[in-house]
Amino acid sequence: MRVLFAIALAVAALPGSEPAVTVLDHVPIAVRDLARAADDYRALGFALKPGRPHDNGIRNQHVKFPDGTELELITASEARDALTTTYRRHLEHGDGPAFLALFAPRMPYAAERLAAAGLPHVLNGGSIDVPGDGGLAYLFLSGRNASPTDLPEHFAHANTAESLVSVWLAADDLSRERRLLEAVGATVVESDVRVPDVVHATVARLPEGDVVLLPGSRQLVPGRRIVGATLRVGSLDTARTILGRGQPEPLQIVISGAGRSVFLTPSRTHGLWLEFREVRRPS
Repeated sequence: MRVLFAIALAVAALPGSEPAVTVLDHVPIAVRDLARAADDYRALGFALKPGRPHDNGIRNQHVKFPDGTELELITASEARDALTTTYRRHLEHGDGPAFLALFAPRMPYAAERLAAAGLPHVLNGGSIDVPGDGGLAYLFLSGRNASPTDLPEHFAHANTAESLVSVWLAADDLSRERRLLEAVGATVVESDVRVPDVVHATVARLPEGDVVLLPGSRQLVPGRRIVGATLRVGSLDTARTILGRGQPEPLQIVISGAGRSVFLTPSRTHGLWLEFREVRRPS
């Protein structure tokens, strides 16, 4: 028995058995009018942190959470380089999430995992980019966007939001996304999810977050694969009160195996479903 236990510990300690991505990082939401979007998110109970100036003209506002995850409101007034050109083309079809960043604590290790899976990638300073010809250009791996200028008030969201815990993707073929997620350590399962109706979906589970893979019929704008996100909140009742201000009807509470939730439609969040979930505590 001791020998078997020792073997199990040894296997668990192998570098290849550790996830290269542990959690989601952030979702940049491209918006035409940054000031208006920022006001809309403040009205939803979020505290925002202004972004730093960018040489290429990008401007942004951060919705930060204490664990390092975040939503980012971002805009580009003109096409000055490859990134701003991408944002301008994206905005031709309206506001909405443009990229998904996954948190990789050790970039070289993450690059090794991708190489072992035969996935093309580029180690680009503090991030790993995926070439566009593979259809995964909207995904990248990054380190935490923590800053010494982050202050407690930047995390003090009146709606009690604490963390970005799930992102929803939709397309007719998400096999490349699944392959990448499995390569960096996600466990893939089949499960019923609320989005907000019940859908049987593939879910890639990371140690501290999920990526939900939905059919292409769930896309909000043709070709855009990021369609929603889930935020963990400390108090759903508080969140529901704030999110429901000025609305003709109270927000419906949806109960699932994951907990209690309310959902905001893309028309209120600049282009994505946004779930506020109070996680079910173990009994």
